[in-house]
Amino acid sequence: MVRILLIICGVALVFICAGKFTSQANAPRSLESDDYLWKIFSQCEVRTNQNNSYSISYLPGVKAMGGKQLTISGFMQPLEATAKFSHYLLSRRAPTCAFCPPGEPNEIVEVFSSQPVRWEENIVTVKGQLILANDSKKGIFFQLKGGR
Repeated sequence: MVRILLIICGVALVFICAGKFTSQANAPRSLESDDYLWKIFSQCEVRTNQNNSYSISYLPGVKAMGGKQLTISGFMQPLEATAKFSHYLLSRRAPTCAFCPPGEPNEIVEVFSSQPVRWEENIVTVKGQLILANDSKKGIFFQLKGGR
C-alpha cells in the first residue's frame, strides 16, 4: 500500500513539474519593462485622498513631456473582450492574472490607439502623444493619444 502511494505521489510530482515548466515557457520573457519612462513616472508621488480617490504630484520633467510624442514599452491590459481593441492600459509590470489590477497608478498609461490592435503577451512598444490626465476617480494619470 505504501509503495502504491509513493508511486502515485511520484507521478503527481512529475505532472506538477511538467505543468510548471510548460507555463514558464509560455510566460512573458520579462515580468517588468525596464523602459526609462517608467522610472521617471514612478517618481511622481501618488496620494490617496479621504474620498478614496487618488492625486498625483507630477515632477517638472514629466510636466514638460505633456503634449509631446513619446515612446514607451510595457504590457498590454485590454479593457474590452474583443479580438482587436483600440483602448487599453499599458503597464510597467506583466499582469499576474486577467482580473488583477495592473500595478501602481503611476506605473500605468491609458492608451487610445489610432487603429485597433491585437493583444500581445510580451512587452510591446507604443508611440503617441502624452496627456497628463490626472483623473483621480479612475486613478489614471498618464494617457497616450493616437498610439501606434
